[in-house]
Amino acid sequence: MNVDPKLVTQSESSTAWSEAYRSLRTNIEYIQVLHNLRTILVTSAVPEAGKSLTAANLGVVMAQAGIRTVIVDADLRRPAQHKLFGLTNTKGFTTTLAKDLAPDVCTQASPVVHLDVLTSGPLPPNPADLLSSNACVHLLAHLKAQYDMVLIDAPPVLGLSDAPILGRSVDGVLYVIKSRFNSRRADQKALQQLKQTGSQIIGAVLNQIQDFDERLYYYASN
Repeated sequence: MNVDPKLVTQSESSTAWSEAYRSLRTNIEYIQVLHNLRTILVTSAVPEAGKSLTAANLGVVMAQAGIRTVIVDADLRRPAQHKLFGLTNTKGFTTTLAKDLAPDVCTQASPVVHLDVLTSGPLPPNPADLLSSNACVHLLAHLKAQYDMVLIDAPPVLGLSDAPILGRSVDGVLYVIKSRFNSRRADQKALQQLKQTGSQIIGAVLNQIQDFDERLYYYASN
């Protein structure tokens, strides 16, 4: 498997970037104390915000902590998880739904122990119809019963109905914000759309900080 170098939590586990993802994992674990948080949707307002990479790295650090995790690539417009983990994408999420298969048939093991990936599979002509089906709801419920954590990589919110549709079937939404992008209005609109469909926003990630200083993280284990 040729894992993408952007998966820093796998390739560079001692860096400040990896530590930031572990801090995110810890924050989510605190939320789990109060809420039964087992399925998390990761999305953003616009493309190129880094939501797929956030989902992938979060999945890695959760698995590294012994949490049985599966990443579901539900971005049926521009799927990325198979590329990040170096997996095939001839079958996956869409195959499971269209052919009414058990997700185990299409789920692939990642290079990380305790982490599986359900890639997108072949892209359908009408993703929203597939995501709003009863089969999708049942699939997510099945995965929730099989894993400790289900992370769902969803398309951006604005201009598409996919993420708000999926948001109704998960325990919480992790919202990714692109740094240095004048997106206040876009973020407000996207968050409003998610809340209107009943999505529970559990937090936000500020991504792509260009002036991030690794010296701020003065401690790293050897």
